[in-house]
Amino acid sequence: PLSSIPAHTRRTVATSTRTMAEEEELPPCEWAGELDDGYPTGEGTMTFPSGDTFVGSYERIGDTSLRQGPGKYTFAAGGFYEGEYSDGKKSGEGGVMVFPDGGRYEGAFAADAMEGEGVYTYPNGDVYSGMYAAGLKEGSGSYFFKASASTYMGDWAAGEFAEGEWILRDGSTYKGVFAGGQPSGEGTYTWATTGAVQSGTWRPDGVFVGGAIVAGV
Repeated sequence: PLSSIPAHTRRTVATSTRTMAEEEELPPCEWAGELDDGYPTGEGTMTFPSGDTFVGSYERIGDTSLRQGPGKYTFAAGGFYEGEYSDGKKSGEGGVMVFPDGGRYEGAFAADAMEGEGVYTYPNGDVYSGMYAAGLKEGSGSYFFKASASTYMGDWAAGEFAEGEWILRDGSTYKGVFAGGQPSGEGTYTWATTGAVQSGTWRPDGVFVGGAIVAGV
């Protein structure tokens, strides 16, 4: 019976701040380090008018100086980035970004955005572990919901869960396509306690129309 199907509760996947703006090296910034004809170069500390600070290395390139190599940028409003820079942008593996709200990302960056594999821990305890592209969840990944102790595991597209498995607290699962954080189209429930299986289709109004329940082996 439909009443035996686990009730679906909307799972809102927390979104992350893709990047935090870092100030440009314009007066009256204060640089404690070596200068090359007035341009910061090598290791030192840059303090910005906002109170943000950067500790690391600069490289003069033409008529500008850019962050290069390992460094730490601390935001006066709270949070920091610690990792590699390339031509002034966050880049490379193993970077750590802590946001003012307490969110934390550890993983790869490219061109100032989360790119490649990483782990994002949200202030509410949710955890996403998987791939990113241009700052959005993209490709294979899993999202653990702390409040419900359930997990989305599968493929992501443009920051949203697209297809895979929804693993519930008791180990029961739903496999299918998702849209906007909800199951969509055809899918299959499997109950952990009995092994019973039911396939069906989600209607546009959010009602699951299931077929016959097949007893577990």
